Amino acid sequence: MERDAAIIEVGLNEAVSRAHHPEIPITPEEIAADALRCEAAGAAAVHWHARDPVSGQQRSSDVALYGAALDHMRAGGDVVAYPTYPTQPPDSVEERLGHCWALREQHGLEVAPIDIGSVNVITWDDDRNDFVEAIDTLAGRTVVQNSLDFTLKALARFDDHGLVPSVAAFDVGFTRTMVNLVRAGRLHEPVFFKIFIMGAWAVGPQPDEAAIDAHLHQIPADLDVEWMVVPYTIGDPALVERLCRHALERGGGIRVGIGDNPAAHPDAQNAQLVEQAVSWAREAGRPVASAADLRTRFDL
Repeated sequence: MERDAAIIEVGLNEAVSRAHHPEIPITPEEIAADALRCEAAGAAAVHWHARDPVSGQQRSSDVALYGAALDHMRAGGDVVAYPTYPTQPPDSVEERLGHCWALREQHGLEVAPIDIGSVNVITWDDDRNDFVEAIDTLAGRTVVQNSLDFTLKALARFDDHGLVPSVAAFDVGFTRTMVNLVRAGRLHEPVFFKIFIMGAWAVGPQPDEAAIDAHLHQIPADLDVEWMVVPYTIGDPALVERLCRHALERGGGIRVGIGDNPAAHPDAQNAQLVEQAVSWAREAGRPVASAADLRTRFDL
């Protein structure tokens, strides 16, 4: 992999319903076909949430649904693909991430996700200038909780199973924690690191270029970190583009997808967003990493 190659990842579906976006892939076959179209367009990696094929409901730890999608992807391409995991119970590594161990053993999963801090889920409506839900409704039930104890145990289990962690930061403090995990020998270089820049999910700094720079300011030059920016829950396509272009100019990768920002791309398909991302990378003078490049970079 060329050292300045940009990794393009896709957030295929997240928790978005077909009512919010008609192109959201739901079944394992749809997810795999979409992933392969994204790979052909230039994506090296995809992330997705298993969904009930009939109802579309989240099935965050369903080994059978994830495994079926992975097998279809492997039959038709080479894209690096990895799942999500449930937020509950907050302190149980096995219950939250056990499907990843099974997917590693049964379907050759290479990468697994981990969020390395805790945040409130506070959703904000710019048009109404108010919270989407009342504060008393949010209290006590919408916290993404990831303690340091959970993080350390999860990273140790990733090592046991030969999985590379895809590390997510929702706020600047997470990035500082990532650095400390490397310094402590609990997280290994190169780090596969995602910087979420949030819109309607009002977590972290306001979504702009300065927010990206604030994260990058926490990362010492001597750390080997392969970082990407993930614009998330943003409804303005121009802002998504600005954030992605800034990340590319700063030397990072980017994640695009109708799962991440359905309101910004109401008529798009994921592969079209990848094609656009490839054009942004080329305009920034950056080569685009392939799935094979990604595997080489992280010794998958």
